[in-house]
Amino acid sequence: MDLLALSEVRWGYFRTRKQFLLSRFPERWRVFFAQPPGSGGDDPWAGRSEGNVTAFTVPFLKPATTQPLYNAVASTGLGRGMIERAASAQLRRMMTRLGVERDPVVMTSNVYAAGALAGLRRRLTVYDFNDSPFQFSGSPPWAHDYWRRSLDQVDLIFAVSEHYRRQLAAETDKPVILLGNGVEFDHFARGRPVPEDMQSLPRPRIGYVGLLSHFLDFEVLEALRQARGGGTLVLIGPGSPATEARILELSARGGVALLGPRPYEQVPAYMQALDVGVIPFRAQDPFVQGINPNKVYQYLASGVPVVTTPLLDLPPAAPLLQFASDPGGFAAAATRAVQVSRDPGACRALARPYDWSVLSGRMVAEIESRLSAGA
Repeated sequence: MDLLALSEVRWGYFRTRKQFLLSRFPERWRVFFAQPPGSGGDDPWAGRSEGNVTAFTVPFLKPATTQPLYNAVASTGLGRGMIERAASAQLRRMMTRLGVERDPVVMTSNVYAAGALAGLRRRLTVYDFNDSPFQFSGSPPWAHDYWRRSLDQVDLIFAVSEHYRRQLAAETDKPVILLGNGVEFDHFARGRPVPEDMQSLPRPRIGYVGLLSHFLDFEVLEALRQARGGGTLVLIGPGSPATEARILELSARGGVALLGPRPYEQVPAYMQALDVGVIPFRAQDPFVQGINPNKVYQYLASGVPVVTTPLLDLPPAAPLLQFASDPGGFAAAATRAVQVSRDPGACRALARPYDWSVLSGRMVAEIESRLSAGA
């Protein structure tokens, strides 16, 4: 059985929800992962296999690239049509070359592949909704048309959060299934030594691990810095042009350790070295309200209590899992978390049901059930 994924991110760029789910599909499935080109020059135009997944590059339409000429072409309807036709032709060529079934199951998460999707024969079409296509700064005015075209073509939607499940259910009559977000439980639960660059940081260590994005609330970060009680506010992750200046300003103050990005293999060790993990996002941002961050599950699987903006996907379980919406609430919750005895086992028990293997199994079962019903 073949599944063709039309993705907006590349397979080897970094590990996202799609890679975690699709790499766990059973052997009876062959997964073909069509990805847009990147800027590093290492695109698998002829295909590259990893387990049961074969990734290959298709020149899908992309908004806000670093190429001014391409952006100018894509800003016009005629230009977008040309790009879409080229992408569709390349997709069909690669499907033939790789021996993809004529009518595979198609999973899309790339709204800008709507034209390619329209030209495909398919047994079932599912949309894996992880992020709103409108939350990114480069989202163009014409994105809404592609979103609508994509939504109209799918048979089933998997939603990453209860917030988005409710939102999508109000916008379409297509079935919307809450799948949620997950964690490689064993990867984060296995004990690791404290990294050398964390050993000298005063405790308690209140830490954020992730992209230093425009979602960060700097008033919350300052409140956490002030509430650290002689400890350290630790920031670990890649920077972002949107926040670079404010991050540097914050890190120049006392009690802040800015450690930069760490590879995925090392992240559990850094999380386990924290006393509390935080997700200090701007709670009133409408896109933040739809996020179900896998960092929540990663912190918990690492045995670390969590303070995050409110989620509809998990019930609070103080002091292991607390929700906060403002600077004072975050500071108070972090203080409560570090004042009680740490219970790694109880934290991990909250994360265990969200292992990626469990979620992938649910996705496969839902797809196969609908295929059987339509047979």
